[in-house]
Amino acid sequence: MKLAVLALAALALPAACTEALYGRVYDQTEAGQLKGRLVVEWIDQDKFVFTPDPANPLRYTRKNSDVIEPQRMVTDGGTIPPPLRAVKSYSPWGYAPAFIIHDWLFAMKHCKVPGFEAYDVDKAATVMAEVLKTLMQDPRYGGPNKLVHYSMYEAVRSATAQDYWNNGTCDTAGIPKTANRPMARSRQLPPADAPAAPGAAPPTASGTPANPKFTIEF
Repeated sequence: MKLAVLALAALALPAACTEALYGRVYDQTEAGQLKGRLVVEWIDQDKFVFTPDPANPLRYTRKNSDVIEPQRMVTDGGTIPPPLRAVKSYSPWGYAPAFIIHDWLFAMKHCKVPGFEAYDVDKAATVMAEVLKTLMQDPRYGGPNKLVHYSMYEAVRSATAQDYWNNGTCDTAGIPKTANRPMARSRQLPPADAPAAPGAAPPTASGTPANPKFTIEF
């Protein structure tokens, strides 16, 4: 999902103005609960495949008890403009779970996955803001950053985001055929007794090396 981040404009404002501007959004955002394992496979430059872990799938539970569980999809993480990537906290994978959850809501819409009717671009932005705050409340992920939270929230509810929501297409072309599974397949499996250690992906059935993968667990 493309993030036309507004942070540079916000940084140019006086401190008192920025605190009033983005502090209120952060404070009013409801955090939820994030669990599971995030597994992403690199397939091309700025192109990845997210695949739900069969034993411990990534799952976000909103405060209203709605559960969002992403399924297999093509993703680019958070597409941060290159000039902002040098700024702390602005990274395509800096808040990976929030970007994956948000991308899945768009994939649901574009691929007509059952349940997509419950969301629009503003609700999807709200969900991403909730996951961002959930991560920021955990000291392991750097703590609260209200400017980053606000700028990313505003970016994903912009006119560009609305256009992509309305006109984007269902993208399955980048998913390798060797592991092709339905994008909309739903799983409700118990968590694993112990997490798998991160490492290189094993060879495929044909004996060819697998694409690089990385894993994040909550």
